[in-house]
Amino acid sequence: MMTTQAAPPAAAPTDAPPAALPQASALLARTCERLAAQPLTRSLELPITYRRVSALLATYNRCPFDPATTALNDNPLTWALDTLLGQAGEALREIVVVDDGSTDHTSATLAHYQRLAAQRPTGVRLIVVRLARHQGAAAARNTAIEAASGDLLLFGDDDCIFGPHYAAGAAYAFTVVRGHDPTACALTLPFYYRALRPREVVPHSDIGRLEAGTAWFSTRFHCFPAEYLPTPPVLDRHSGLLAPFAVQLVNGTCLIDAQMLGDVGGFADLSAWRTSYSDHLTLAAALTRTGGMLYHCPDPRLAAPHLKWGAPGRFPLAPEDLACEVVGLGRRFGELVTLAATPREDTGCRTSAEAFFPEMLGAFFAFFAAHSRASQGAAAWAQRTYEEFVRQGIVHSLSIDTVPPVGERRRHWREGLRCGARFAADHPPQVPTGRLQRLLDQVTKAVGEPRIIL
Repeated sequence: MMTTQAAPPAAAPTDAPPAALPQASALLARTCERLAAQPLTRSLELPITYRRVSALLATYNRCPFDPATTALNDNPLTWALDTLLGQAGEALREIVVVDDGSTDHTSATLAHYQRLAAQRPTGVRLIVVRLARHQGAAAARNTAIEAASGDLLLFGDDDCIFGPHYAAGAAYAFTVVRGHDPTACALTLPFYYRALRPREVVPHSDIGRLEAGTAWFSTRFHCFPAEYLPTPPVLDRHSGLLAPFAVQLVNGTCLIDAQMLGDVGGFADLSAWRTSYSDHLTLAAALTRTGGMLYHCPDPRLAAPHLKWGAPGRFPLAPEDLACEVVGLGRRFGELVTLAATPREDTGCRTSAEAFFPEMLGAFFAFFAAHSRASQGAAAWAQRTYEEFVRQGIVHSLSIDTVPPVGERRRHWREGLRCGARFAADHPPQVPTGRLQRLLDQVTKAVGEPRIIL
C-alpha cells in the first residue's frame, strides 16, 4: 500500500496574519492559477479509496428540455451527470440519482444516461430511483442513502458541475483526516455561486461556523481562507491537497461517512419547508451531537461550481469565468449561467419571493428554538432579522434579486416566526408551546410589534 507523509489536520495557521484585503484578490488569483497547474490524478489513486464512494443526487424538475431534441444538454441535471461520469481516478463506485416525483423530462433524461453509463468502460454504475410523488429534498436524499452501497457518501446538487477530482480528492482527503482524527465524519468541499474559482477571501473562522445560542452562523463555503494566503498549508506532500480545517457545519457538497450518517437517521424530515434552508444546519447538529467532527477542505480543485438553476439572483459574475470552457462539457461557462438565470419556481427547492422570506425566517427560527439553551437562539434570531430585514431591508441570500417594501417585510417576518414556532412545537424535539409563546412575546415587545399568537 502506498504510504503518505501527512500533516495532522488542524485549524488554519495562526502565526501569519490574514492577507491584507487590498492584496488578497491578487494573491488569491495567483494561488488558484498555481494550484490549477498541479496535476492530481495519479497522486490521488490509493488502494484504500478504490470504489468506496457513492455520489448521491436528489433531483426535482431539472430537465425542462426534451432529451430527444438538441436541447438535451441544456438541462442542468445533464451537467451534473456528465461531470460525475467523467471523474478521474477510481474512487467513484456508483452514482445514485433519486427523481423526487418530477413532472418534466427528468425520467426520459435519466433513461438516456443509464444507457450511456452502461456503455462506458469505467465500471461506474448509474442507479436511478423514482419517487411516485414529490416528497422534498430530505426524503429524496434518504432514499439515495438507502440505495447506495459505498461506505463514503458524496453529496452534490443537481445543478452543480463537478471538478474532475471531486470524488477522488474528497475520498483521499477524508481518509487522511480520519487517520489523524477517528471522530471525523464529514468533509465539506467548496462550491462557487456561478463562478469557477473563489473570489472572496475571509478569515477561516468565518467559514462553516455556528453558535446556536446567539443564532450566529456563517456558511461561506464559497470563500477562501485568508490565512491560506500567500502559501496555503497542505494536507501532505504526496497529494499537495490543501489542508482541511475543523468546522461546525456541513453543506450541499460534502462527503459523509455512511455508517455515521445512518447512526443519526440521515436527513431529518423538514419537508414542511420547501426551500430546505435549514436541512444542513440540522444535519450538522445531529452529527456533532453524537461526537462527530466536521472538516472543510478549501482546495479549489475539489470544488463544485453551483449554477443556482432558476434563480435570477445577485451573484457577481467574473468575465474571465464566463469565457472559460467547462471541462467535461465542452461549453462556455457563460452559456450555462445564462440558462440557469432564467427565473423558474417549480424546480429544485425554488419558491416565489413571496414564499421565500417567511420560509427562510421560519425555518431558522425553528432550528434555533430546538437547538439552543432555553430556545434563546430563536429570540436572538428573531430580533436580529427584525433589525436587518424589516428595518434595514438587508437580504443576505444572493438568490433573491429584489427587496420587498417595508410593509411586506414586516408581514413576512411575522408570518415566518408564527410558522417557525408552530413547526418547532409540532416536530421533534417538540419545543413546549408555552416556551415558544413567551419567546414570541419577548421578541415582539422588544421590537415594538403587536403580539404574534400561536
